[in-house]
Amino acid sequence: MNSDDLVLATTMGLIIVAGAVLMITAMIGRRKVREMEHRERLAMIERGLMPSPESDPGGFETAAGLTPPDREPGDRYRTAGVLMIGLGLGLMFLIGFTGNASVGFGIGGAWAVVGAASLLNYFLIARRDEMRGRRQTWNPPIPKRPGPPPNVGE
Repeated sequence: MNSDDLVLATTMGLIIVAGAVLMITAMIGRRKVREMEHRERLAMIERGLMPSPESDPGGFETAAGLTPPDREPGDRYRTAGVLMIGLGLGLMFLIGFTGNASVGFGIGGAWAVVGAASLLNYFLIARRDEMRGRRQTWNPPIPKRPGPPPNVGE
């Protein structure tokens, strides 16, 4: 192992360690922020105040009946298929013009074929669900006009 390899290995090791430390620090910081938000919400509830919808938007939307249904089962395949076809065409273009055209067609074409297979899987899942009659449209409920919060006038 010569000195260039040692420098490269050391640099890569330091980058990996620094990335891991940064990720752990961010996770700890996010956990502390969420804990403070939770304590603040509990303190408001203990004092009889209604927490604002901004403090828990997901819970507010669920309580108001504004949450849409879960995504369709094939949506991930459609998204993955479109992304892989785009990546494959991009690789085909990039490698084809910078290097050997047949290599670009081979590598990019392989990614595009995998993307096309994912799109085919999406269409098959959508057709199966349509035949079973599971496909439902989501009509959001008309929200009721909210009354005053319970802490008004106290």
